[in-house]
Amino acid sequence: MIESNGGEAENLKSTALRMRERLCSIDETNSRTAPDALTIVALLYIALPTLIFLGAWLRPWAAIPMLGITFVSLAQFIRRDDVHWSMPYSYGSAALIVIIAAAWASLGGAGHFFSASTDWLVRDKVLGDLTLTDWPPAYSFVDGQAHILRTAFGFFLPAAIIGKIFGIAAVDFALYVYCAIGCSLFFLLLPLPRKINWLLAGSLLTIIFFSGMDYLGIVLVTGSTPLFPLRLEWWVPFTYLSFTGQMHWAPNHAIPICLVSALFYRHWGHQAWPMLFLILMPMTVVWTPFAVISMLPFLVLAMLRWRVTGQRIADSRITIWQFVAAVLTTWLMLRVMTLGFAAVSAMPSSRPVPWQAEPDEIILKYFVFVLMEFGILALLLARDIRHSHGLFWLSCVTLLALPLLQFGPSNDALLWLSVSPLCFLLIFTLNQIRQWSIQPARLPNACLVGICLLIGACTPFNEMYRAIFFKRVTGSYEKSLVEQQGNAEAAHYIGVLDRADL
Repeated sequence: MIESNGGEAENLKSTALRMRERLCSIDETNSRTAPDALTIVALLYIALPTLIFLGAWLRPWAAIPMLGITFVSLAQFIRRDDVHWSMPYSYGSAALIVIIAAAWASLGGAGHFFSASTDWLVRDKVLGDLTLTDWPPAYSFVDGQAHILRTAFGFFLPAAIIGKIFGIAAVDFALYVYCAIGCSLFFLLLPLPRKINWLLAGSLLTIIFFSGMDYLGIVLVTGSTPLFPLRLEWWVPFTYLSFTGQMHWAPNHAIPICLVSALFYRHWGHQAWPMLFLILMPMTVVWTPFAVISMLPFLVLAMLRWRVTGQRIADSRITIWQFVAAVLTTWLMLRVMTLGFAAVSAMPSSRPVPWQAEPDEIILKYFVFVLMEFGILALLLARDIRHSHGLFWLSCVTLLALPLLQFGPSNDALLWLSVSPLCFLLIFTLNQIRQWSIQPARLPNACLVGICLLIGACTPFNEMYRAIFFKRVTGSYEKSLVEQQGNAEAAHYIGVLDRADL
């Protein structure tokens, strides 16, 4: 009896050990990448708005030491002895990826080359105010307190600097260039084929047209086909935007989250990742507060794996300067970004809140939504997953839970906290496509995934069609943000500078 119990205990222990190993497994080919030239360029790209903010928004007595500590922090990472100053792609494939990414970026609102989404009416005003006024832009003074711009404006700061130097006419193209660089870095950081071939072309098309099956979801929920080329999202009270939709509607939020997610997948098996993300994450707050929140579950998973594999935090060689820079930058950005935060509406302005409907109706719509947006694709991918099981299932659990959250007039928590898990789902899809090209025995499963991707492609196709064929309107900067909104100070864009420490 005792021997039998001992055997059962050993079996349980062995099962637990195997499960832990599966949850902490990584992509040995792509996730142990040492920091290289792409990593450094992406880090500096994300850091640039923070450096501009520290130098141009703070008083000199605060700006000089903050910039000094930040530059030291960045330099210490760049000078690591394990940084490989090499380019993983051939020149031809890198050029093709950059050209495709730049063309993709041109279809969004940055640059106004094509028809822009209605959200750009506000984004243009933010860019105009940053270019034409002193920093921080102040819209009124009440009881001696300035009402200043307080929003996710990091994306616009480099273009605003160009506009201040060369005039407002230069900001449109400058913003497009910055957007195109961000999109190119996102593509290059993904695990794509290194040489020009049909697999690289297919992978690039997969990124651009990656989306949930909104078209089929609309047919199932409404019983009718959607009108072409109207938007396909929001067919239920929640939505996950395609990557093309993210770039069309809000690249200021999407680009930093996509870059951070791609960097995570690329490096979370390497000992440099704690140092990289200690430096990186505070730099994203001036872009969008959702980048840090979106990555938190995955950083916890990485820390768990770090501990399970017996590594110590000292192995990452984090320095005191990097820790101080991270703490001070995070504290400062949170203080600025939460000015007047209590006045921000947590509920939608017009769209019904999911739990206000009949429970049976919401449960059915939620079930259809998760199946169409990612569920069926994830179940098909799960059959051939050979690594990164914890990352894959954590992404799925996150996407299952997010529709239950609600914050902001357009449910911003749902829109932007979903970007990281969707990025990982895209990466798993790209990996599987490459694997199926090597092992055609799994062709039936590959065909089913292909059908899901083709149905999902309708959503980004509609976005791109409207951008190309709908009326183009150039950027307008004559009116300020407040004037454009009928002289009302929107709480999610403007805050009261009422904190003595600022």
